[in-house]
Amino acid sequence: MWVKVVLLLLFCLMIAGAVHFTQPQESEERSASAEGAHVLRLITWNIGYAELEDDTRAHDKDLPAVAELILRQDADAVALQELTGEAQLNRLLGLLKGRYRGAVAHQGKADRFEAVMVKDAGAKFTPVPVGGRYSLGALFRPGDGAPEVLLLSAHADAFNAAQRRVYTEALIDWTQNHAQSSDVFIAGDFNFELKAANETNLYTDNLKHDSESYSHILRYFRDLGRGAGDTAINDRRIDYIFGPTTLKQIGRVEVLRNAAVGRMDHWPLLVEVELKPYSSQ
Repeated sequence: MWVKVVLLLLFCLMIAGAVHFTQPQESEERSASAEGAHVLRLITWNIGYAELEDDTRAHDKDLPAVAELILRQDADAVALQELTGEAQLNRLLGLLKGRYRGAVAHQGKADRFEAVMVKDAGAKFTPVPVGGRYSLGALFRPGDGAPEVLLLSAHADAFNAAQRRVYTEALIDWTQNHAQSSDVFIAGDFNFELKAANETNLYTDNLKHDSESYSHILRYFRDLGRGAGDTAINDRRIDYIFGPTTLKQIGRVEVLRNAAVGRMDHWPLLVEVELKPYSSQ
């Protein structure tokens, strides 16, 4: 009988020892994960209208709905396309209750503007000249100890695939001078037609130009929204968020299809990624 008691005591001691040595390890892993996790939440959204409208740029009456979505999703940074200018951006920033800073790009050949808004009060904005147009970059940190992030809001030509190619190549060239010091993300409406079913004129080189432009981006960046589906009407995936190829953890990726109001023909694309802590860069 006493042998069984001894064996039972030894078994209990083994269990107690396992618990004792396992718990600190699990605690350390959770602590390391919490300390190392910097989740970056990005949104890109072309808030303009369909081509059938008299004015296809963003409309002021839609700004409250745009602001409401941004606040609800609690994005760290937002890339917008097809704004009418700085005055419209300032109205949107007011609706965001002072939680964001923002800027619009310089005006290029078009009558509409790209913009970026970020939560970081210390963010720096820079215009990016690309192929006769302008993108806009925002340099910021999404949190204490987080790495520096450079987000560009982009909008390639809607009607000319050759111009889209020039724009894309110039944009990528510009980013390569900054990729060593920051985590670079490009978000926006590239208007790529990568499906033959969507091509309006099969006697052009549009598919060739767009496929080569897209492939060129993928040499340097990862297509973070690849699995989210179409981002615009007529089954088109033309809005993208590209990020560093070194990203290890991708979180939520979603096209918010209930967000469009008025005659908008795009839906916002939301992407979450986990960044390495600043100390390990």
